[in-house]
Amino acid sequence: MAGQRREFLRLLTSALGTAIGLLAAVPGLRFLAYPLRERTVWGGEEPIRVAALAELEPGQPLRVSVVGTRRDGWLRLDGIKLGACWLVRDVDGRVRAFSTVCPHLGCGIDWSPNSKRFDCPCHGSSFDADGRRVAGPSPRDMDELEVKLAGQDVKVLYRRFRVSTPKKEPLG
Repeated sequence: MAGQRREFLRLLTSALGTAIGLLAAVPGLRFLAYPLRERTVWGGEEPIRVAALAELEPGQPLRVSVVGTRRDGWLRLDGIKLGACWLVRDVDGRVRAFSTVCPHLGCGIDWSPNSKRFDCPCHGSSFDADGRRVAGPSPRDMDELEVKLAGQDVKVLYRRFRVSTPKKEPLG
């Protein structure tokens, strides 16, 4: 009888110890897994201020950096460069934004003031001032980004798009 009682108490103690250990482990595991559950890059949901309207001259594209916030694990980093875009102001005052990423293979697109075109120096794709493909292997026009004017601020809804496809498909 005493042996059965000891065995029962040993099993009860082991079960209670295991239950308490599991209860303590769950918050610890949730803490360690936090970066896996949460989004780490912020800045693409809302338009981001990239320039002042006064900085844009009609017919002169302006390359601007798009700076946002990054959350990495438990750390928040402000002022992280998400990418860049070309701002183009028409003579009628309309502002457009184009991604600097070439739709062909993702190279950087530059503005050539001599030819008044956007050129990809790597593979020869070329685009006019309105972002339309003029030459080269690019499967589509330059990727246009949504622009919002807020007073004298130019804001861009920055996105990245899949390269090497004829259809403009957002990533993520």
